[in-house]
Amino acid sequence: MRAPLGSIALVLAAAAAMACAKDALMQGESFQPDGTLPTDPPSDRVDASAGSCEGGKGCDASAADSASVLPAADGATPPSNTCQTARAVGTLSGDTGSQTITAKGSCSEWISFRATEDSSSAIGAPMKVTLTLTSTGHDFDLYVYYTPSKDVVACSTPFAQSETRGTVDEIVPITWGEASVANGSDDGRTIGVAVQSAMGGCPPGSGWTLTADGNR
Repeated sequence: MRAPLGSIALVLAAAAAMACAKDALMQGESFQPDGTLPTDPPSDRVDASAGSCEGGKGCDASAADSASVLPAADGATPPSNTCQTARAVGTLSGDTGSQTITAKGSCSEWISFRATEDSSSAIGAPMKVTLTLTSTGHDFDLYVYYTPSKDVVACSTPFAQSETRGTVDEIVPITWGEASVANGSDDGRTIGVAVQSAMGGCPPGSGWTLTADGNR
């Protein structure tokens, strides 16, 4: 005797429900997939909510309203200003011409300058700046702060430094940006520089001269 069609439909529906019970969700349960779902990569967004930097540029987390970080020196006089309040000394081109910025001081100090990208050629022109610190009557060290990959004020860790003993010139060349082909991005950067007494206080008559040579 054949079962009524309605009964067959009910049996099939019940079987299908049992087959799907493994992944079925009841109210209040959470979905736990058997495989691994793809996730987005971490964001590279700059969060400037914790503070602000001069020129309207975003700050990285270390720069925003935090204490400037310098390597410890033996009883040295710390700078009277900070990375965020550095003395701005000018602007130069990092990929055209041969512009120079010069700054002078008598003791430990933070200064900053802007290196701009000015070449519009399809052929890549890397950004280059050479910094030279000349000390007089005392030993000063040179610390350079910037972020090659993005235009933010960097204060937490020196990107490069020179700590030659004595009054020998401290020289730090930095290069970033394009290679052989233009990248279509603005590679201009604000460069922070800390000049610090290598040891002890700054005696009367001592001082330093910092020279930044663009495109060299």
